[in-house]
Amino acid sequence: MQEYEQVCRYNVPVTRDHIEIYTDGACSGNPGPAGAGAILRWNGHEKELSVYLGEATSNIAELMAVRLALESVKNRKIPVRIHLDSTYTLGILSLGWKAKANQQLVAEVRALVKTFTSISFIKVPGHAGVPLNERADELARAAIERGG
Repeated sequence: MQEYEQVCRYNVPVTRDHIEIYTDGACSGNPGPAGAGAILRWNGHEKELSVYLGEATSNIAELMAVRLALESVKNRKIPVRIHLDSTYTLGILSLGWKAKANQQLVAEVRALVKTFTSISFIKVPGHAGVPLNERADELARAAIERGG
């Protein structure tokens, strides 16, 4: 089971020690048109990702945002800290919750998580003014607007 850290970081510095990731999924209706957004920061670099997912649920969008971010990390030996506002995704990926739905996607994301040397999941409040979480949400919503 991965480490779970319950903290709120509002101004996270860009660091060489680990990769900071913020993810969010968005859905217009549930199910409905969905998008995933992510921001990765490391060693003075920042990358934004925004992908339209088609018809999906909010839980799928949240899981896909994490998957999208982790798949874009080239060096999986660098520790990763993922900030997310989804209790569902946190529970599925780090607290040992059993997947009743989305079992194949959950299995794929869990397998991806295991390819990293060190991952911490950090719960942040959604829609509460956490700048990088708000930006990840904007990226997910922009994907819906572009794709839908």
